[in-house]
Amino acid sequence: MSGPRKTLDELIANALERQERSRADVADLRTRARILDRKKDAHRKVVAGATLLARVKANPHLRRAVHDDFNRAVIDPKRRAVIPDLLDEQAFQEAMRAAADKAAIEAKEEAEMQPTPPMRPLKAPGETPSGAAPS
Repeated sequence: MSGPRKTLDELIANALERQERSRADVADLRTRARILDRKKDAHRKVVAGATLLARVKANPHLRRAVHDDFNRAVIDPKRRAVIPDLLDEQAFQEAMRAAADKAAIEAKEEAEMQPTPPMRPLKAPGETPSGAAPS
């Protein structure tokens, strides 16, 4: 047989405990959903921003429109300091030169790190090159 029956007060207490656990579970799930929504939004902004930056580099008309729009929309000096190349054509050109210089330096460093293939010895004057038909 099972143990003694629970009183109504005990049953009510158990039901309230289950209800409280359910509320906590719902609150946890809502928090997880908000965190996931923020991550999705941040990723969306990164993708959109990267796409815009790539297009601005390639399209001078779009770059001019972005410069004009950002100059009107971005007022806070702290935020303007983060995107000077999107606010001014001269700053954009300087940023592009700096990026090109950095890429050239990195390419040179990469090339210097690559092992060079061994050189073949030079043939003496008058010696037949390899693979050539004898005359």
